[in-house]
Amino acid sequence: MMKVPDHQVAGHVAGAGKLGPLVDDSGRFYKPLQDGTRGIEEVSFYESFTSNSQIPQQIRKFFPIFYGTKVMTASTGDEHPHIILQDLVSSRTSPSLMDIKIGARTWAPEATEAYITKCMKKDRESTSVSLGYRISGLRAFIDDDLGFYKPERDVMRTASPDDVRMFLMKFVSSNPESESKPDCCLAKSVYGGDNGILSQLVELKTWFEGQTMYHFYACSVLFMFEKGLALKGDGQNAEVKLIDFAHVEEGKGVIDHNFLGGLCSLINSPANSDNLQDMCPTDTSTHKTMFINGFPCKNPSNITTSDFKNMHLSHKGSTDTFLQSSVAIVTASEFPGLNTLGLSTGRTDLEVDGLVMPHTHPRSSEMIFVVKGVVIVGFIDTDSKLFQSVLREGDVFVFPKGLLHYCLNSGFEDALFYSVYNAQNPGAVDISNAMFGGEASEMVKMAMAKLVSLTRVEDVHADDYKNLKDEL
Repeated sequence: MMKVPDHQVAGHVAGAGKLGPLVDDSGRFYKPLQDGTRGIEEVSFYESFTSNSQIPQQIRKFFPIFYGTKVMTASTGDEHPHIILQDLVSSRTSPSLMDIKIGARTWAPEATEAYITKCMKKDRESTSVSLGYRISGLRAFIDDDLGFYKPERDVMRTASPDDVRMFLMKFVSSNPESESKPDCCLAKSVYGGDNGILSQLVELKTWFEGQTMYHFYACSVLFMFEKGLALKGDGQNAEVKLIDFAHVEEGKGVIDHNFLGGLCSLINSPANSDNLQDMCPTDTSTHKTMFINGFPCKNPSNITTSDFKNMHLSHKGSTDTFLQSSVAIVTASEFPGLNTLGLSTGRTDLEVDGLVMPHTHPRSSEMIFVVKGVVIVGFIDTDSKLFQSVLREGDVFVFPKGLLHYCLNSGFEDALFYSVYNAQNPGAVDISNAMFGGEASEMVKMAMAKLVSLTRVEDVHADDYKNLKDEL
């Protein structure tokens, strides 16, 4: 007997004369063929994918089983062709589901101008452009009495990046409907573990890093799990599936960077939310055969106090350099206890007139604490406005994320300050080295002399610094 699906989270819903999907009692899902070329192209993809011998067996598990097509009575009462697929939730009782559309661009290059304009508007109004994905639908089981937490579609459509990360946390919380902070009590069994959602996404990512057969536009990943099993710590409970293939194009030997980029961003999002466990020191013994955004965790039984102590910054670095300075940054690769905490630290030593040339940290802000000496620091914002200050022992200063900044020892003794970065790997882009390297030392000397002269006064006009940027 045909019926409307009980657990649909996105897409067109059947009913009241509207065309939508149906399911039967045998575990099959009947999706109405879309108008125009979209329905034909989706069928074409399923036929191609099903018969493609180059698709690894472990990747096929992420796709619904395709059973062909059939003209049948639709939800409107009219005869209409349908694609027959595996009903992905037929074996589940009260599944929590999340539909996430992947890609910063949801339109194929061959689409009509009108369709591209329509998609670009949606992409820009949602998080597709900013995050590389957007949540199309969410349905999280609370309990038998309260049923499901299901935000309105308009709320999902206009969600900000912070809202999206909040939804990712609510999805794995016992209190998704609450206005208080989500408890994320299900995160470890749903997102984490060898068979959790993150591991499955990484497996998909590994395939997308090499596959050039297809480009998946406007395709979604579907997360699903049973809350009851997750509360018991069932690591086999969570599943990831790919759905919606009406806009798949031939890859023509080119990697699908649009989908891959969105997938990488999605993998990183739960990692930037609450931790999945109490601690996760870096497992430095692991041979890296799988590339993930960070480092694998040590076996909890092997974690020791030494993982949370580091002495890399206890000694002065060598300042016997052209700039008479030394900068050392310690990340989770050297300090295992930092792994997954979103932190790294550093030490800067400056001889008298020692200088750290203008540079940026693309993934992090930097907060410094002066331990010794007198240091002039400054940064410039995107309007070319200079912010500069003199720091002494005990002073704290912060450089906003991604902005060009520098520091100079303006005292009569060596200077020392420590830094804290709000990223596991802040990165560093040194403007002088990137542009001039070692073959233009005279140019660097000129820029250095200009910068030193500028830092001799507190009130520096922004145009002076802009001129320095132009020289660089």
